[in-house]
Amino acid sequence: MSSEIETFRKALRDAGQPWSRRGIWTAGAGIVLLAATQFVGQAAPFVIYFFPLLIGSTLLIAVGWVMLIVAVVRRRRWTKAQALAMPRLSDPAEGAS
Repeated sequence: MSSEIETFRKALRDAGQPWSRRGIWTAGAGIVLLAATQFVGQAAPFVIYFFPLLIGSTLLIAVGWVMLIVAVVRRRRWTKAQALAMPRLSDPAEGAS
């Protein structure tokens, strides 16, 4: 029984895994770019790059979150499509007396 559950859990992770990994990396890159934007905004010669970097970092964070939401939706759809038949607790086990 535990091998069936492990197989189910692995398949569930695989259903949304590419999207969640991409989402984490994209949102992380947006946060790093946002931190770099703070330093660029303080440097006088690079002030013209502040707003494009700010918009770019905000977009990266938003796209990362969208990918994470897509991963959750894909996992939920996959879970609803799968029928995991668990034995009822009220039924007597086979071979038990």
